[in-house]
Amino acid sequence: MSDFLILAAVAAVPFVSAVTGIILRRNPPCRNVIFGYRTKLSMSCDELWNTAQRLCGRLLTAVCAPLTVAVTAVCAVLLKNGLDSNGKFILMCVSVGVEIAALAAVNIAVERLLKKAGGRSE
Repeated sequence: MSDFLILAAVAAVPFVSAVTGIILRRNPPCRNVIFGYRTKLSMSCDELWNTAQRLCGRLLTAVCAPLTVAVTAVCAVLLKNGLDSNGKFILMCVSVGVEIAALAAVNIAVERLLKKAGGRSE
C-alpha cells in the first residue's frame, strides 16, 4: 500500500468526524431516525435533541480537527523515515485505536452534559 493511501486512510476518520461536527453545530438536524447524535437520552425530547446536536458538534470539531492534523503529521514523519509492511499495519491500527478512543470520549462527555442539562437516566 502506498504511503499516500495510508496517510489518507489514517486521516479520513477524524477528518469526517470534524466535518460532521461542523455540520451538527451549524445546521443541526431535526429529530429523526437517520442522522444526528442519536441516543435514548438525546431522542427523549426536542430540547435535549437540540442540545445534544450542538454539544456533539462542538466537541467533535474541538477534538477531531486537531486529531486529524496530529495523526497525519505523526504518520507522515514515521512513513518518511521508512516503515516495513508490519510497521505500516501497526501504525494504522494504533491510529484507528486513537480515533475510536477520541470518539468514545466525545460520546461520554456529551451524555454527561446532557444529564446535567436536564436528562434523566432511565
